[in-house]
Amino acid sequence: MLKKFNHYTEVEFLVLLKTIYSDDRDDAFLEEVVDYFNSAIVHPEGSALLTHPTMCGIEDSSEAVITELKRWNAEQGLPCFQSKSL
Repeated sequence: MLKKFNHYTEVEFLVLLKTIYSDDRDDAFLEEVVDYFNSAIVHPEGSALLTHPTMCGIEDSSEAVITELKRWNAEQGLPCFQSKSL
């Protein structure tokens, strides 16, 4: 079960993204993450950040997705990742 977006630390979310980019990923899990992105992530590009990142103007990497989420959430004044100290 996936957590609320702002309950992830940046490291936890990076691990999640790297899992879906791995060669041995489970397609059902990929679909679950795409659905999660469409419901939990308020970024206007939604799951396209995962499936078509270059069309969204970012590199095709987990790190680029995280950087974009942090940038966009900061611009909107929205919470992003949980700090490690919580």
